[in-house]
Parts: sequence; C-alpha cells; structure tokens
Amino acid sequence: MRLRRLGAALLTCLVIFSFAALPASAVSVPGDTAVVTRAGGRVNHTISKNSIIPIGTEFYLEKGDKITFDCTYTPKSASVDFGYIDSDYAFQYLNCTSGSIYKALEATKSGQYTIAIRNNEDYAVTVKGTIKY
Repeated sequence: MRLRRLGAALLTCLVIFSFAALPASAVSVPGDTAVVTRAGGRVNHTISKNSIIPIGTEFYLEKGDKITFDCTYTPKSASVDFGYIDSDYAFQYLNCTSGSIYKALEATKSGQYTIAIRNNEDYAVTVKGTIKY
C-alpha cells in the first residue's frame, strides 16, 4: 500500500512538472493591426571623427517597419547621420544638424538590418537616447 502511494505521488509530480516545461509562443491574430515595438535600447556612444559605428546586432524587419530615433548629441552643431545598414550593405539615414532627433526611418524591403550612426565631423560626437524598432 505504501509503495502504491509513493508511485502515485511520483507520477503526479511527473505530470505536473512535464506541463511546466512546455514552450510558450505568441499567436498571430489575422486582421490584428496593433503596433508593437519589437525591441529597442538605450544609446550612449562616443563616435570618433568621420566614422560610422554599428549599434547592436543584426535583426530582421519587414518592408514598411520603422526604426525610431529619439536621441540627443553633443556638440549640438555637429552633422550626424542616424540610420541603418541593409542586407546590401547600403547605409540609409536621416541627417541631423540640430543636436537632437526624433524621427522614424522606414525599412525599404524585408531583410536583415543593423542600426548605425555616422559622425560627419572632424571631432568626436557623443550620442545619447533611445532607438526603437
């Protein structure tokens, strides 16, 4: 009798813990038009003179998805390009000369992208803010 209870208790624990290990996934609802930010992050980089730096790792976007830049930089008089490098290694960007940017750049095709910032000046520029995609 005692062995039977122990076996039943072990079987019950096994069943309970096996359901806890099931993977979870999101469900896409047809016709759902909700806008969801996939990812984003804080930026705090010093960019050397006349250089371009990638920010983060490569990620996938569908055609029409947007990358939003909400950043400030110093010195404010600098010319800085905020954009992405697409799968053809072309740099698409928005130029800024006011010390701050709050604009979105749209993906021109589906594929892999890398966010990048280019400093067009002969001196270093410090960029801070957030980027969402």
